[in-house]
Amino acid sequence: MMWPPGMALQQNKLTKTVFHKAQFVVLEGHDCGYAIPHITIPPANVKLPLIIAFSKRKVTFSTSKVKADGAQIGCTELAGPPVPLAMLCCASPVSLPNGYPSFNGLHTVSVGLSSGDFVAGLFAIICGVLGSLICRLEGFQGGHTGLVKELVGAANWKEWGLKTALGCLSGAAKVALTDDGKVVRIEIGSGFAGLRIASKQLPEGGSKVEREYQVGSIQVGFAHTDNPNGTTSEQSTLSVGFPVGTDSSQVTEAHDDNGRPAKKTTQNTTALGADGQATSTTVSWAASSSPAGSWGAPL
Repeated sequence: MMWPPGMALQQNKLTKTVFHKAQFVVLEGHDCGYAIPHITIPPANVKLPLIIAFSKRKVTFSTSKVKADGAQIGCTELAGPPVPLAMLCCASPVSLPNGYPSFNGLHTVSVGLSSGDFVAGLFAIICGVLGSLICRLEGFQGGHTGLVKELVGAANWKEWGLKTALGCLSGAAKVALTDDGKVVRIEIGSGFAGLRIASKQLPEGGSKVEREYQVGSIQVGFAHTDNPNGTTSEQSTLSVGFPVGTDSSQVTEAHDDNGRPAKKTTQNTTALGADGQATSTTVSWAASSSPAGSWGAPL
């Protein structure tokens, strides 16, 4: 699940502070990522370099009740190894739910999936496959092809609009089924460079709006949270990915219900594989100049 090119481009969604047997835990939205070796039928395929460059193997199921690092834990099996939950993989003419990590049976920790989690995962797969099929219809033809299409994320504005609408529908269904999901998801670009915007309803009430910009292995994110008690917080994150982990720096400023600064948290995380992970956190209250610091490492 930790694939070096996907890790470098931060397509891998893995824990940074929670581990099992000194290994990362897969989170929702995880994609093994680009540059996965392929053999196509027939083997002599002039498009094979493009297929490999933009490969996909994405987790579509996750548990809304069990989280790590604040995100849902991704799932690829149901009721033990005999019942796999498929990953959505790149294929032609549309992506197919035909991938499964064969070593799942060696793991000894399980998390619970609700019926809503299961239906939400199925609905996400249906939306993805349906969108690809509709984009092949005559009314959606034209625009970018080949490398340019893959870099931009869509052949034309109609195709991008359809995929965005289906993504928002999938997110809204997840909120309705699990009380935890992204209502609005707008994405343009690819794993090499792009922009992503999302609006999320928090289970405890309130909402969170996220923006993420990416160029190569560098991601810059901003988030604004409105809490149910009237307080707000602003968060900024800078992450740099590399084949064996990530470096990230995150600053969060909390404000009281009158808009005055109440708390500032700075967190720096280096994940070099679970054994090399280290996290430092500094917290200051009301912009105090005497913060308390703490360090974390895997057990």
